[in-house]
Amino acid sequence: MHEFEKKIVMLFNQHRSRALDLVSGFVSSVLFLVVAWVAIAGFILYNDLLVGIFVCLGLAVVFILHFIISEGLIKWGGKLLSWERLRPYQAYPKEIRPIGKNFLDSSFPSSHVASMAGALVVLVYFYGFLWPVAIVAIAVMGWSRLRNGMHYPSDILAGLVLGLLYGYLTLAFLNNISRI
Repeated sequence: MHEFEKKIVMLFNQHRSRALDLVSGFVSSVLFLVVAWVAIAGFILYNDLLVGIFVCLGLAVVFILHFIISEGLIKWGGKLLSWERLRPYQAYPKEIRPIGKNFLDSSFPSSHVASMAGALVVLVYFYGFLWPVAIVAIAVMGWSRLRNGMHYPSDILAGLVLGLLYGYLTLAFLNNISRI
């Protein structure tokens, strides 16, 4: 299985294209993601204060869950237990080149995909017409993480599953507090 995943990453990573490298690096930039989510939250708050408050609260809960579970328990805990997973560009430096920021923590799970999937679940709950945009956004993020040599497909799949879990736990929380 590991060799198969390595070949998939190499397939996405091997084509040299300055334009694609810029796009995949930009899409994966933590600064871009923070600015984008703040802008989205600000836009929603400006246009509909009540819904905006629930969306912003939901995004905050998703990101808190993500940092506690993905970053804390899984990645930091995995490092303590010595079961962290090397990123593809680290494991195969002669075959896979890093693009964008060279993250050094465990590749499992994809934090980018987990946080984005969770946040998009909340966004689509309040604005159902955005589901096609959400699917494209997740696909582009998964593509960029493979292209950048930062993750294996199983890291991305685990990030997606965790993100969906964070999103649905957040919606349950929001539904409970809205009854109060």
